[in-house]
Order: sequence, then C-alpha cells, then structure tokens
Amino acid sequence: MNWLRRLFERRSVGPQFSELFTSSSRTSSGTVVTPETAMAVPEVKGCVKVLSEDVGKTPLRLRKRIAQDAYVDHHEHDLWEVLHDLPNAETDAFTFKREMTADMLLYGVAYAQVVRVDGRVVSLWRLPVPAVRVDRDEQRRKRWTVTTKTGQAVFVFDASVPPVLEIKFDSPIQHCRELIGTALTLQKYTGRFFSNGARPSGALITPDVLDEEAMSRLRKSWQDAYGGAENAHKVAVLEDGLTFTPFASPNDHAQLNELMLTLRSQIAGAFRVPPFKIADLSKSNYSNVEALSIEYLTGTLDPLFTAWEMAIRRDLLTTRQYNVYTAQFDRSALIQSDMASLHSALATGRQNGIYSVNDCRKKLGENPIPAAQGGDLYLVNSAMVPISDAGQQSKTKNVIANIEKEAA
Repeated sequence: MNWLRRLFERRSVGPQFSELFTSSSRTSSGTVVTPETAMAVPEVKGCVKVLSEDVGKTPLRLRKRIAQDAYVDHHEHDLWEVLHDLPNAETDAFTFKREMTADMLLYGVAYAQVVRVDGRVVSLWRLPVPAVRVDRDEQRRKRWTVTTKTGQAVFVFDASVPPVLEIKFDSPIQHCRELIGTALTLQKYTGRFFSNGARPSGALITPDVLDEEAMSRLRKSWQDAYGGAENAHKVAVLEDGLTFTPFASPNDHAQLNELMLTLRSQIAGAFRVPPFKIADLSKSNYSNVEALSIEYLTGTLDPLFTAWEMAIRRDLLTTRQYNVYTAQFDRSALIQSDMASLHSALATGRQNGIYSVNDCRKKLGENPIPAAQGGDLYLVNSAMVPISDAGQQSKTKNVIANIEKEAA
C-alpha cells in the first residue's frame, strides 16, 4: 500500500518545478528551456510582459452581494485594501499582480503567503516559485516548504485559514519548449554567424606550396584584417599571386527573416497574444486591430482573471463569506485608453438606463454631479414604447394635432 499512497500524494500536489524544468529535459535543438532561458527570447519576454502588466493595471475589487446578481464595492472589508491598493507594506497592487501573473505564465503556478491577524487577512507576500516544494505530510495534508538563503519555512494546509494563496495556470512554456528551444538556437546561430563571418568570405588560393606555419600566419592576418562584423565590407588587397574565391552564404536573408517571423507568430499564438501587441504589425490594420483587442480581452485575459478570482475566493474568503463576497477584476478599465469606444459604450448605456450621469463620470475619472441636478437619475429614450401601444400612441398624436389645428 505504500506505493499506492505515494502515487496518490504525487498526483494530488501535481508536478514540481524541479520535475518540469531540468537539465535532462533537453529539446530536439539541444537547448535546455527553463523560465529563465525562455525569457531571453524577445517574443516570450514580450508576451509575458504584456499579459502580466495588463493584469497588473486592471483594478481588483472586493464586491458584496446586495441582491440576486447585484453587487457593490465593499470598501469597509479588510480585503479591499489588500487586493485593491497594498498587498503588503513593501509592494503595491500593480507590482504584486504583475509579478504573480508572470509566475503563472512562466511556471504554471504562483504562490503568496497569507498573513492573518485574528483570522483577518492583513497582507500577502509573494513566494518565489523555485523556492517552494509542495508535498503532503503524514496526515496527507498539503504542505508548502519554502527554502531561502535565510532559512526554511513550512506551511500546512488548513481549510478554515489557508496559509498560502495558490493560483494555477497552464503555462505556455511547458507545452512549447521545442518552439522556444528553436528560437534560442536560432539566436545563437545568427549571433555566431555575424560575429565570426568575414566579408569577403571564401577561400584564399595561391600557386605556391605553403607549409603549416605560413598557412597559419596567412589565416591569422586575414582574420585580423577582415574577420568580425566591425570589418565587414572592407576592401581586400592581395599580393604574391593570391586570389580570393568567395563562397555563397548559406543564409539567405529573406529565408532567415521568414523563419524569425514564423517563430514570432507561433510563440505569440502559444500565449494567445495578438502579434501587434509584441510589435509585429505585418498582418495588422486599423479594422482588425479593434476586433483583435476585443478577442484579446475575452479570450486571453479573461482566463487569467478567472484563475485569480477563483483562487482568492478559495484561499482568502471563509466559507461563510462565499455567498456574500466575491473578488472581481474591472474589465472595463482596459478599454479606457480607447476614448472613442469608451464614450460610445457609455452613451449607449446612458440612453438605455444602464448608467446614470454620475456612473459615466465615475468611469471617466470625473467628479460627480449633485443629485439635486439629476446626477443619479437613470433615464431611457422616450421614443421606446411597448409595441402594443404603438398604434394607440399614433392615434393620440393625431387627435392632439387636430385640436391644435382647430384652435389655431
């Protein structure tokens, strides 16, 4: 039964960081891909940066339910300040969300220590993923062991007061290591080609017979004069019957650029990031950028937001608060940079009774209008009437028009 218990424990906590990224798991290109080496690829770094910063700048609010499907911001709750403003005394909310989201994208999980006072969450401290080891104790309770330079800390799961905020996400790096390994190999190859390549490049031919020492001196003098990128395209002066036969370069610039663009597009697709977000505008125009931006919000960022919201609900709210409070990212904040779209959405909501003037002004960052001046009124377009009343309204208008005509 010991082997069965070990199997259960292994599957219960999931694969460890050390099991996912090890030197023995080389890619076909011969490159070992880890979160650290993957970040050396500009496209990977760009995708992680875009996604983590977009999550970081999106406000995270604690909402209280006041009726069925009706919620309001609850500023008085202890979690409001922790989630919305200051997770701990040294880290603001943007930095905390950005770093945690980057961990999710790179490692597939993010950890934060939950500090409580009298059961209330007072701060969250990010834990470096490589320093965390997850297993189970003798009672099969989940256990996090954090090893740092200053020592070791152990946290044991308690359903009533979870000690660690754990957010899991499907890391693209774990599934695209071959693709990223190819990109890393291509970077090394092009770097070595341009650093070692000579211009002109080819073979030196002489009618004389040279010994080893003479060939060595000739090769060294040629390399010193024309080798390296800094000596590219210098004019060669040949003496004593020497001739130079250039070789065709095996690297066609068009093919190299095409391969690099293909890798960029595939890596962006793995992260589900529109290519224009990482400065690839080759297939973008004004008409499709707007559609791609909407798809980016709903198809790419929404799963990240949901992973955050579900983990917060599980680890930071008590079971008695599940049906009262919820953590929610303000998705509408991401369209505020597009003022035309924002004003159009607010105008539509205002005309259909969804927003009051003050609701709209709040989303625009403006001060409210006093309620006495109608700032909190919810209005609808007066032309909108039930279809059953449409004919009756027309008759009423005709009667009024006839009365006015006779009176004139």
